[in-house]
Amino acid sequence: MTKRDPLNTNRNGNGRSHASIQDVARDAEVSIATVSRVLNTPHLVSADTSERVRMVIARLGYAPNPFAKGLITKASRVLGFALPDIHGEFYSELLRGADDKARELGYHLLVSAEARADSGTGVKAPSGRALGFGFIDGLAVMITEPSAAIWREARGTRIPVVLMDLELDEPGVDCILADNEPGTREACEHLLLLTAPKGMCFVGGPEENFDTRKRAEVFARVLGGHGHTVGGAQTVFGTYSAEWGEAWAREQGPAGLKGRGVLAGNDEIALGILQAAQAMGVRVPDDLRIVGFDDTRLASLVRPRLSAVRVPLTEIGAAAIAALAKRIENRDAPATVLRLPTSLVVRESSVKR
Repeated sequence: MTKRDPLNTNRNGNGRSHASIQDVARDAEVSIATVSRVLNTPHLVSADTSERVRMVIARLGYAPNPFAKGLITKASRVLGFALPDIHGEFYSELLRGADDKARELGYHLLVSAEARADSGTGVKAPSGRALGFGFIDGLAVMITEPSAAIWREARGTRIPVVLMDLELDEPGVDCILADNEPGTREACEHLLLLTAPKGMCFVGGPEENFDTRKRAEVFARVLGGHGHTVGGAQTVFGTYSAEWGEAWAREQGPAGLKGRGVLAGNDEIALGILQAAQAMGVRVPDDLRIVGFDDTRLASLVRPRLSAVRVPLTEIGAAAIAALAKRIENRDAPATVLRLPTSLVVRESSVKR
């Protein structure tokens, strides 16, 4: 049998191998079926043959195609991970945790922002089928607002699903949640140390967002516990953006900001408030105290550094993938709900010098 030159493996411009399962079978002098068994059911192959095949795989740099493998095994080892967006530190941290856990468990991750019903252009996002529901083994999806078309479509396919940010009492559906209450309560009590209840403000994201709602509710409860009923202007809603934070701060003006304690809906809103305040000559934290939410890298990069409620984003991403892998292995297991606590990280933006 003529063997190919092992140093002449077909490679692309990046130096990556295009070796196929046929190449491995030919060089190892076995059938394609034997190579497949070495990869998928090694106990059916003799130790000598298995070792020979694996040496050829290593030499050629062969990597099984998960798509082709899925057609044979009916298990692609690919998990869908759908988010409302993939821009910004919040989502990148979720993805980092999810990807690390997927690799650890031997899965590939297919990421999409298809959970978003509208991209801001007025044009609806494509159907959830763009996620490859007919191919992925399961789906972890973050639902942040009541519109849940992708959730309904995923359930219609009967693939295993794990929800992030939304708790549903439904058999076989696991939920991974950030517990907003402890961190929000800590932040409010912290700001109240130097701010009168009537001077407190919650500047949130979209009013329909589940996290925004919860944080606003806790904000009102904490101030209620201090004998104060929250007024309409103390709780406002907008977008999760620095532009919204800046617009709110400029509307208040220097006089309206001084003496305030502000809990922002996320770090970007807090950044916008901070930058607008500084531009108007309002000193932070001497005149205005600010606490952000999420505790992304942004909080540590600005000056003064932002106090922020830490949301365990990487842990949430990892937990969602771990729960999905377990659900794939045992579809009949009781549904679980995991709540990961938030906590306050105090920095210069909320502590008087």
